[in-house]
Amino acid sequence: MDEKIREHLEKIEDIKQQVEELAASVEYEHYGHVLDDINHEVDTLRKMESARASHQKKLEAGEIVQNAKSDLIDEDGDDFSSNSTFEVNTPIGQFSVDMEGFEAAKTRAKEIVNPPKFSKGREMTREFIGGEDKMDFRYWSNNLGSLIKLHLDSMYDESYLVKEFDLEGKLETQATYGNLQLGDEGSRRFIQSGYRFYERDGERFVVILSQDQDGDQRIVYITTQEGRGLELLDELEEDFYANGPLNGAFIDMDYNFIKRSDVVDELLAWNPRIRKQLEKDVLDFLELMPILYERGLPNSRGIILSGAPGTGKTMYAKSIAAEAATTTILISAEMIRQRHDIKSTFKLARKLAPTLIIIEDIDTAGTVSRKFTDHPILGEYLQSMDGMDANNGILVLATTNHTENIDPAISDRPGRFDRIIEVPMPDKAQRKQIIKNLLRNMPSKMTEGEAIDRIASKSNGLSGAWIREVVQTAMIEAISVGREEIEASDLEYGLKDVLDRRGMAYKPTPRLGESGNSNSEVSVM
Repeated sequence: MDEKIREHLEKIEDIKQQVEELAASVEYEHYGHVLDDINHEVDTLRKMESARASHQKKLEAGEIVQNAKSDLIDEDGDDFSSNSTFEVNTPIGQFSVDMEGFEAAKTRAKEIVNPPKFSKGREMTREFIGGEDKMDFRYWSNNLGSLIKLHLDSMYDESYLVKEFDLEGKLETQATYGNLQLGDEGSRRFIQSGYRFYERDGERFVVILSQDQDGDQRIVYITTQEGRGLELLDELEEDFYANGPLNGAFIDMDYNFIKRSDVVDELLAWNPRIRKQLEKDVLDFLELMPILYERGLPNSRGIILSGAPGTGKTMYAKSIAAEAATTTILISAEMIRQRHDIKSTFKLARKLAPTLIIIEDIDTAGTVSRKFTDHPILGEYLQSMDGMDANNGILVLATTNHTENIDPAISDRPGRFDRIIEVPMPDKAQRKQIIKNLLRNMPSKMTEGEAIDRIASKSNGLSGAWIREVVQTAMIEAISVGREEIEASDLEYGLKDVLDRRGMAYKPTPRLGESGNSNSEVSVM
């Protein structure tokens, strides 16, 4: 133990001498305090060394009893005990030795003799905030993180921004900006990487923005208070979901914005019955949500649009979303890349409520019946739509070609989907309207007349998608014979071609040797 004390004394004396020499040449307000600490520790250790021998003799003679908690060495006699402060009785009185204080003083002395070298950015940051820098950070996926960075400009008044820059080594440069497409609002610029010095209500803090190598967007807050950066990050996120660009927007699962456009309506002939039902079950219900919530009634709903392929189910859903002045999120099978994607989407919807969620082809997006296969996403739908978390203010509108293939736990369960609306094939009036709408955007003088009426009558049983194919085939036929405009004969040709091809889709493929005629006519689908 004596040897350990002497080693510490020698080291401290050496550090003390270096600090005194440095203090003589450089003004530093903390030197005096550090020297006082060092002198205190040196004096304490000297007293301990001079008193220890006497103290040990008294222990051996049985004049005093050593307290177990005051032991300074372990069984091997090498390491200090976990209790760094201990009492020593000496001829000149009782005093305590704080070994942690000694180590702290030694560390401070080393920092003064060899001060740490900070980067240019950190030096500027510490100088601006006026103290020790405490850092907190958070990161998000590329699109979401970019939107949160964009929200900084709305979150903080322009007058709060003291300085904006970036660094290349020690050279100050301009911050890097990116562009975001926000649907009908057009393109917006946002700061992608750089430094921002803010001063708000007397508080100074620094925001550092960057993009990780994997594409994630990172935001760092630096303040002088431990944990204050996390509070500012929470404040930013909370305001983003309450007042940010996602509110009232039409987005997909990847935070890509979709334009609320009237083009969908121009290409679609509404079924009056379905439109009336959707207006009641979707548009009117969205307006009633706050009232239902205030009265303690369920204010969430699930609706399935069911029908054959090509009947316009998704276009119905998107059209009603274009009319709904509320946040809308589109889910489709190709966007579901991993587990928890559905859970995350519903979590987002709750933050932005009231929210309309459109699930395109839900039977292919993870809800296929368990009698066919086990799908890992099915459980996420079950929990998200009627699990532990309440879906207050969420309306789900799903489309499917095969209602019978959806797991009954999804399709036949109040609280998940309350109603199913069947979307039939278009009737003659709808088919006629679809043809007219399509011809309006093509080179043709036929906007009314017998030709359109005749094609509408003959196309019974065709979906909206097949009727579109009729008009497109007519356009190709007109161009192939050298005409610039579609005529009635082109529509007749397009209809015949489509009916023939559609029939081939249901014709079984012949087996080898069944034809019996090597020169039989080739069928084209």
